[in-house]
Amino acid sequence: MSQGNTGNRSARPQAWAKNVMSVGGTYHYDTLSRADDAWNGGASIGPAADGRIKPDLSNYYDAVHTTASGGDASYTGTFSGTSASAPITCGYAGLIFQMWADGVFDGGPGLDRDVFASRPHAATAKALLINSADQYAFTGTSHDLARMKQGWGTAGVGNLYRRHRTTAGGCRSWSTRRTYSRGGQSATYTLTTDGSQPLKATMVYTDPMGSPSAAQARVNDLTLKLTAPDGTVYWGNNGLAADVWSAPGGSANTIDTVENVFVQTPAAGTWTIEVIASQVSADGHVETPATDADFALVATGKVTG
Repeated sequence: MSQGNTGNRSARPQAWAKNVMSVGGTYHYDTLSRADDAWNGGASIGPAADGRIKPDLSNYYDAVHTTASGGDASYTGTFSGTSASAPITCGYAGLIFQMWADGVFDGGPGLDRDVFASRPHAATAKALLINSADQYAFTGTSHDLARMKQGWGTAGVGNLYRRHRTTAGGCRSWSTRRTYSRGGQSATYTLTTDGSQPLKATMVYTDPMGSPSAAQARVNDLTLKLTAPDGTVYWGNNGLAADVWSAPGGSANTIDTVENVFVQTPAAGTWTIEVIASQVSADGHVETPATDADFALVATGKVTG
């Protein structure tokens, strides 16, 4: 869903929905370099009314070369707005669905499975897009490319492909879905890294419909927590509103249905990744008779073992 083109928080109403992929925009000035990219007061921005980070991602806002409405051969190099950045991002999502069906995430490609019969869940696709995105460097909430303007960055499916296809570099990523039947449960995973590349973990869950009059959009509350080999704790989204990289410490996030931990120079050794069901109030996993919730988790880094 395109975020809108107001240059402020008066975004398109549908873009605030917690389970959609909301897409903002950045001017790229028709150059190949990302160094001159800027928000520059164009696309609508976040946060949502309850503080959730929006947009989720962003892409080119100006000088998009595409077909035009003047005729069968009509073409333009000046299409613009989040009506451009959103379909570009949708195209990247389509590539993820193709990669999934063809077996890239299973050690392929080459499986040639049907894309409708073999596809990721919505939360998994969203987590894959966010975890592999290219972030713009920024510091502080007022920066021109701050978090509430660029979201989690620009979709970088090439990053995702290389991380799964390059075995010699030891760079690997994985995704999973786990179901909770009640609050207080947790799922624990470990990842051992040599510390030479950033460690990135992304947790996304599809949340049940809430009340339009509620002050907070989310219904269930799942929380991401990483613990370093020395015991240092990183809570999901802590510090990421004002910086590209996570800050240690903090507390559990109780607002967002997308949580990230991005550690630029992780300590070498075994990291513990937990997804905690802080609250399960409504059925988020209707495939089963229980009142439960599930999530998608993607983690990347230069891992060993």
